[in-house]
Amino acid sequence: MNAVGSWCRMSSACALRTGPVAMRWRQRSTPSRAKERANISFFIFIMFFAVFGVIVLTELLLLERPPSGAPRSRYLESLQSLERRTEKGGDGGDQLPPAHSPQDAVWQPVAGTRFKFYVYSAYMERRTVAAVRVIAATRTHGTEPVVCRIWLTDNRTVTVKARVKPIRENWNMKYSATYVLCLLRGSGVKPQETVGASVAVVAAATPNRPPTNLLTVLDTEPGSGIDETLHVCVKPFHFSYSRADWLMEWFELNRILGATHFYMYNESLSAPVACLLEHYRKQGLVTLLPWKLPIVSKIEIRTEGQFAAFNDCLYRSMSSAGWLLVIDVDEIVIPRRERTLIALLTAMRAAYNPSAKAPSAFLFRNTFFYMHWEDDVEAPAPLVTARKTRRWASPHAIKNRSKYALRPRDAVELGNHFLWEMAPGVSCVGVPIERALLHHYRMVCEYGGMQCLTVPSVVDRTAHRWAEELMQRITAEKTSISKTCPI
Repeated sequence: MNAVGSWCRMSSACALRTGPVAMRWRQRSTPSRAKERANISFFIFIMFFAVFGVIVLTELLLLERPPSGAPRSRYLESLQSLERRTEKGGDGGDQLPPAHSPQDAVWQPVAGTRFKFYVYSAYMERRTVAAVRVIAATRTHGTEPVVCRIWLTDNRTVTVKARVKPIRENWNMKYSATYVLCLLRGSGVKPQETVGASVAVVAAATPNRPPTNLLTVLDTEPGSGIDETLHVCVKPFHFSYSRADWLMEWFELNRILGATHFYMYNESLSAPVACLLEHYRKQGLVTLLPWKLPIVSKIEIRTEGQFAAFNDCLYRSMSSAGWLLVIDVDEIVIPRRERTLIALLTAMRAAYNPSAKAPSAFLFRNTFFYMHWEDDVEAPAPLVTARKTRRWASPHAIKNRSKYALRPRDAVELGNHFLWEMAPGVSCVGVPIERALLHHYRMVCEYGGMQCLTVPSVVDRTAHRWAEELMQRITAEKTSISKTCPI
């Protein structure tokens, strides 16, 4: 150490001289430190967005990749091997047999996928494409590739490529009702040969993995003598549906109007309603199917996966129904001239020029009958359809809350209020309100209580035409089930 330094440590005079210098240094360093902190904050900000961008980019890239644990090269090799087998007609001789018996109308998982993937039922398809059509539910966007393995009744086993097609009415939620089309082209298998076969949907990344699902392929070929039959399809029951008295009235009025069979899906029912449906099932009137879809309703998928139910109902009824009516259990289509819906539908088709192709689907305009509006003093019976006769003066427009009847053989994809796709050359038309209306017996006001008090309304007693017969049928049914059902 030099002499000046030693002297300065011992000298108060030196300390006095160096004090202002240190103060000036600290004053100059303050802006520098503020700038340094600003630079650090800016660096953290940039790093946050960089990390976020990497995460998003990784997620997008992984959507196109096989599940974790399956190398990309092995994934491509599996697909290429599958394509080679399919081009040769498919062998499948080295495939492991299914672990359980085939099932129908049960949600089963597809193993080996990164996202939820479930299958419910399978149908023969030959109108738009040669395929087995599987009703499924999986991710709406970025669906994972799968293949189909089919065990035919003549002991052949084939593995074919599949196309995953989300059903269009999915409200852009994370999961959607979906079609899986098991494509038969080049497999050497005709669509008719798949009826009665077993099919499994398997992740394409692991095509040799034993399947975790197995469905029976059902026939869709229309039978003879079914043109004048009317079946009814409704969305899944949920929240322990409990309106047993009303449901009996709904059933019996639809039967008077010509319905002979009902397809229903059970997520949850109250005990009285379950007993009532069992009563109708024993009569051969109801097909009641379990509906426990392991995807969160209204958060991950639209209400109870209802669009999968609508389209399962379409293909399930195709071989036995001349007409299919798609409505909710608080709605009834009321013809205004004819006595039955079959008579209405027949007359509507006959009205078209024979040289033109008659429509195969008819849309009915919706009108609300609010349950909290006053009862009709002229009601001929203590029934909802007799008491509640005040409705909106102006029905909704077509495709706005409308419901429909269709010939199942001519439809491809159903929505809630209209059809998304018909077979080639087939049309759909609206029904004039002077011919029929959709009576919607709404429990709550659609747009808030005050608006329901001011909306223009009229009294419509068309349903009174069936009141006497309806009351007689309900009385007889209640007597019939009084000992077994607490209705």
